[in-house]
Amino acid sequence: MKSIYILIITLFSLTICKGQDKITFDIKEVFLQKKDFKKRKSDFIKKGGNFYEDKDYIVSKSCSGEWGGSIFFKNKKSGIEYSCSATCPVSVNLIDGKYIVTNSLAHLSGSSDIIEIKNPELMSVFKMPEPREIKNGIKHYYTGDTESKSRKGVKEIWNGFGILTLISFEFKEQLYHIISKDAKTFLATIVESELKIINQISKERIWDYAPETFKDEKGNLIVFFNNHSTSGYIEIIGNEIKVIRTK
Repeated sequence: MKSIYILIITLFSLTICKGQDKITFDIKEVFLQKKDFKKRKSDFIKKGGNFYEDKDYIVSKSCSGEWGGSIFFKNKKSGIEYSCSATCPVSVNLIDGKYIVTNSLAHLSGSSDIIEIKNPELMSVFKMPEPREIKNGIKHYYTGDTESKSRKGVKEIWNGFGILTLISFEFKEQLYHIISKDAKTFLATIVESELKIINQISKERIWDYAPETFKDEKGNLIVFFNNHSTSGYIEIIGNEIKVIRTK
């Protein structure tokens, strides 16, 4: 009986220790007045104006709305550019040597997906398609013609309809997402290809047609949003998520 009692106490202690390791986020929502200081996109400059960059690749993106989008990885040494279909990229994160690309399209009820790229050079080499016609020396294309249609070298991790993703970010080797669905905004993660809600961030839907993420001088993330009902920006500092609203 004594042995059983000790075992129960030990299991309870292990559960508490495991719970202490659980990551929690401090989430705040602040409404600014007209007189209050506000950060602006013009306050930030991305390195080289690139969507993403590391020691091996310069990454750029394009978006033609419901007609498609693309992400491009240009090898810095060879100059060769590889691409795949991605509608439309909002974040790139390098986790465990893999590029995780988050896409979101603000069309109709909205949609999002996340893809994994282990090796960009296993994707298709990007080549401009033939134009629909050439008039007076000018090449003419329809919207979406110049977007990549390939998914070679790409693995889809998750996709969802009725969901818009503002940003995906890494914290303590885990990828998190700020998403809007059902007229509200949440912090979420993906577990076994399923979206798991962690916390509610706002009782309103916070989103943008073309969200842009910047880093401040300390490496903290700032993502701006603007739509018909909400505008402002979100600051992510470690496990602190601060929503600054101007409306």
